[in-house]
Amino acid sequence: MATDPGLVVVLTGASSGVGRATARAFGRAGASLGLIARGVEGLDGIKKELDEIAVPSLAVPMDVADPAQVRKAALRIQNELGPIAVWVNDAMTTVFSPLESITHEEFRRVTEVTYLGAVYGTMEALRL
Repeated sequence: MATDPGLVVVLTGASSGVGRATARAFGRAGASLGLIARGVEGLDGIKKELDEIAVPSLAVPMDVADPAQVRKAALRIQNELGPIAVWVNDAMTTVFSPLESITHEEFRRVTEVTYLGAVYGTMEALRL
């Protein structure tokens, strides 16, 4: 994968799994990265990896289920790295449990993070 030098890419769920792997791939391809996730330790880890290969990046710990936090993060990334060209919604949560034991609150949280988090991210990407 090759990108335009300095292309600004935002990744939610960047602290682990597919999000972290995607951050590595975009970084190696020359993008500047806005890294969003709740897990501070994981964010610090991917930020350090990117720093070691001289990839410009900004780690923003936040919860994508909160639209105000998403907006604040998007504006900060744009102000510090430049215009956002790509937004990847990868943040998610799930509950591993038998259906009958999952609470309404757990279902609500899954919906807020996995579905609404993607909606809020997309709205900010389109707005900017």
